[in-house]
Amino acid sequence: MIEIELKFELKNKINPNLKPDFIKEVEDVYYDTKDYKLLRNGNFLRIRNAKQLDFKLSANDLTHLYCNETNYQLNDSNMEDISRVLNSIGVDVDLKRVEDLFSNLEVLAPIKKKRTSYNLEENVVMVIDEVEELGTFLEIEYDLDAEKIDDASYYENMLVEILKKYSLYDESMRKVHIGYVELYLKKHNMEAYKLGLYQE
Repeated sequence: MIEIELKFELKNKINPNLKPDFIKEVEDVYYDTKDYKLLRNGNFLRIRNAKQLDFKLSANDLTHLYCNETNYQLNDSNMEDISRVLNSIGVDVDLKRVEDLFSNLEVLAPIKKKRTSYNLEENVVMVIDEVEELGTFLEIEYDLDAEKIDDASYYENMLVEILKKYSLYDESMRKVHIGYVELYLKKHNMEAYKLGLYQE
């Protein structure tokens, strides 16, 4: 699955005339190797709320508009599959238990946020994230059941038009070309930030 995502920093509060699907606290902890092998190649491994492990893997898109995403429940029975994904992106591990994951990787960035989510249209979700230390952001995501895409700008324009349709877009919103991880590293670990594939 390819996840196409646009992110905007919100300087002014917006009040969508929509009923949210949910409001919840989210804690994402991103991990990497000691030498930042994932970050350098635009790959990310996160554990969400200590229950789910997500890979957001580079799809050779330097715009940081889309990625390949895969999700696993965080338990011992999935460690073989998780090892296989890590090996495929150059991290040589043989994980048997969840504990093995934490002994091979280190915390890269802890991201805490209050997330309000809205389903706008089929496969199109908008969230407003109040991110601890970083600010408030609007993300609009489109999940595409495909291996690759040929024209990322088509989907970017489509998502902006959907925001306009719901009166959720204005010119004061600053488009952000990096993720929360990079924003966090820019503030707390500039050396690591400069090693990353995606920078502003």
